[in-house]
Amino acid sequence: MKRLPRPVRLDFVAPVHRAPLAGTALCAVGLAAALALGLAFHRALAERSKLDAALAATARPRHRAPTPESLKSAAEAAAVERELGIPWTRLLAELEAASHDSEAKVSLLLVEPDPGKQVVRITAEVRAMPDALAYLKRLQKSTVLRNPMLESHERRKDDPEHPFRIKLSAEWHT
Repeated sequence: MKRLPRPVRLDFVAPVHRAPLAGTALCAVGLAAALALGLAFHRALAERSKLDAALAATARPRHRAPTPESLKSAAEAAAVERELGIPWTRLLAELEAASHDSEAKVSLLLVEPDPGKQVVRITAEVRAMPDALAYLKRLQKSTVLRNPMLESHERRKDDPEHPFRIKLSAEWHT
């Protein structure tokens, strides 16, 4: 025999069941645990903030008034840095090339840089003034030197050949 399915009863107005006492107790325990966890988290954040502040205080360098020795060493370091910033290789190669182009009629005696002003002073000897002017014109074509000019010249009477001692100055490109 065939069984008929049971009829489904739909009751749209169901009676309200009250929550059992165990459910209410479980909810209260959960709220208490959540509150305890929140307080523990707040304490851990506060402790972390204190530790971060302590670490930052120890890691920060303390500013002290500069001593005369430290100022002197800083000035010396700045002078060395300026000296190292001089393009010696290019500068000396250019002076050597200019001397070579003048067919060894120019003898360089002194090359004196002034790093603060980026100026180089050159002292040389030549046998005749036209040689000095040709050397100056050659330096004016240089890509390393800017505005080369003749500062002074004098005939050396103490030397039997009576050469001219010339002093040139020029700015250098960095």
